[in-house]
Amino acid sequence: MPSIRVFASAGVLALAIGAVYLFPTRKVSPTAMSDPYVALQYNMANTHDLYKSAYKTILPHLDNPPLDDLDNFLGYTRAWASSIVGHHDSEEAVLFPFLSKKVDFSKEIEQHVTVEKGLSEILKYIDRARAEPSTFEAAKLKNLVETLGGPLFEHLDQEVEDLAPEKLKVFTAEELTQAGKDLMVYVRAHSDKYVTLPFMRCHTPPELKETWPPFPWIVKRLVVPWILAPKNSGYWKYAPYDMS
Repeated sequence: MPSIRVFASAGVLALAIGAVYLFPTRKVSPTAMSDPYVALQYNMANTHDLYKSAYKTILPHLDNPPLDDLDNFLGYTRAWASSIVGHHDSEEAVLFPFLSKKVDFSKEIEQHVTVEKGLSEILKYIDRARAEPSTFEAAKLKNLVETLGGPLFEHLDQEVEDLAPEKLKVFTAEELTQAGKDLMVYVRAHSDKYVTLPFMRCHTPPELKETWPPFPWIVKRLVVPWILAPKNSGYWKYAPYDMS
């Protein structure tokens, strides 16, 4: 029979995760978050920077891979790739259908196909290497990552450019606000919080940590570093920034 401690831990976790969505959030700035025409591009740019930061962190390690800690390094690399997949899934399920009603996002949709192919190859290689470490070849994984780099960065930059506030004026503020809420509902339902939130936290640069993402203090200082991150703690040593 599960102990009281197990039930208590589960209860704390449930309350902690719920805090992301139920506690009042910190205001970032009048223009960056309160204006729905600015917020979408601002959040997208910051999110994309997380993926760029991880990419630039992973590549040098592939020149001298940590073979004595290979599973954790590959776990970190997998967290990066799977986070992008989840991000793209949310866009294709919610954001692109909404935007495509009035804005041409066909280029981004096409770019997703190329990027997803590269990510799929990377994830398959990582999973094979984690199952059979003796088959791991750093040069092979580096080639897959570098091949993805061009199309990935082009897509990330293109998407931010096409979310410029002036291009979104074809929507009402209410429509954009509702789209943002719908997107978060999807993300909450489909993301792995033990990966997504720690990944975000340890790739957010110090100058943004207090304001973005606009999560409450309890999530940033307690939930992520002490409840969510420890499950995959070995991964995050490779991240560029502290979890706190």
